[in-house]
Amino acid sequence: MRHLVALLTMSLAILTVAARGDATPPAKRVAFVFDDGPVPAHAAKFIELLAREGVKATFAQEGRNVAAHPALTRAMAEAGHEIANHSYTHPHLKDMPVEAITRELRDTQAAVREATGRAPQWFWAPFLEWSDSIAAGATDAGVRHFPLSQVKLVSSDDWNTATDAAGILKNATTGVEDRTIILCHEWRAETLAQLPAILAELRRQGCTFVTFSELAASLTPEQRAAAR
Repeated sequence: MRHLVALLTMSLAILTVAARGDATPPAKRVAFVFDDGPVPAHAAKFIELLAREGVKATFAQEGRNVAAHPALTRAMAEAGHEIANHSYTHPHLKDMPVEAITRELRDTQAAVREATGRAPQWFWAPFLEWSDSIAAGATDAGVRHFPLSQVKLVSSDDWNTATDAAGILKNATTGVEDRTIILCHEWRAETLAQLPAILAELRRQGCTFVTFSELAASLTPEQRAAAR
């Protein structure tokens, strides 16, 4: 009888745990984007660090930098990272006519294609600006704007040189949820230095790391249709 009572007690405990939903929660999908490269002083270090961490990221690159350092862009692509179009000269596109916007984006598409054999799938706008004219230029250039309105954006604020290393770490790991993009900049040495700590903290929070394309693929058809 005692064995029967013990068995029933154990079964009840298992059912109680299942009812409470104590299973491991699903991972939070997070995409890092590193803007403004490739940066000769940092590119190889990013590749090495991310390989050691087993992380694939997206590098939003300026066409002029790709043209000047094609081997760096090629090395990033060969390491499995995604290259996004960040315009050719990083201007305020919203102040430009559609023809000039198209030229900025087409020239960047061509530079990345020349460096890697493949043009970018995604356009990541400088200053995160968006307008009807930018949308038209992206369409004309044959590149898709990432559906930013359907994900959460967390900025490390590393573009601001007043943000110190501790601030970058805090900003990049606060308020992260499923389908988050974390915005960083390849030229910021403090970001590179803090990246292992950032990744460790995000892993502690249950994050897994994906590229832009992988993040976009997680959206429902309805979310993709509503994106801008």
